[in-house]
Amino acid sequence: MQQSSEYALSTKDFFPEKTPTESNYIEAESPADAVAKMDKMDELRKAGFNVGAMAKVNYGPCKIVAAGFHTRKSGNYSTGGFKSTTYCTTKVTSIKHSSQARFKRLAWWIKGGPDISQPAQKIKGDKYNGTYYPVVFTQTNHALSCKSAKKTTWSGRTLGSIVYKGKTYYADAYAPVQKGVPCRL
Repeated sequence: MQQSSEYALSTKDFFPEKTPTESNYIEAESPADAVAKMDKMDELRKAGFNVGAMAKVNYGPCKIVAAGFHTRKSGNYSTGGFKSTTYCTTKVTSIKHSSQARFKRLAWWIKGGPDISQPAQKIKGDKYNGTYYPVVFTQTNHALSCKSAKKTTWSGRTLGSIVYKGKTYYADAYAPVQKGVPCRL
């Protein structure tokens, strides 16, 4: 799936209302079709409707969860990034994440480098919120070099895709806004 190529986005353009840090994968014909369906679901959610009951979508056996942007121990705290994890209730053929970090500058969310993609290579089982999931993939390659330790507000978005029983499903999740992260590009 393709992230926005815009260098700077307003808060309204970057985040849907009631930004989800977690979402279920939905079946779609293409990334563009998935984005249209997810945008419609965001509109329904914004209007106060029960999205699960209103949206005409087929859900896959997985959900995606985005964690907050942070400086990374693996980069000696001079790199920053965020992790997104896909949790599946059953085996799937493939999982892929594409993540994009953005930092806040005045009223704008500025693109913090290129989209970073990673296909699942290490699949393991794990617990999330007390529930065991037999298939879990965490994107671990999202790292941006910090040029200074000036405190900055960060977020990001991960677009995920899975293939299950020959059909492709997509989901997106936004990293929670993290203020005061010591990482400036």
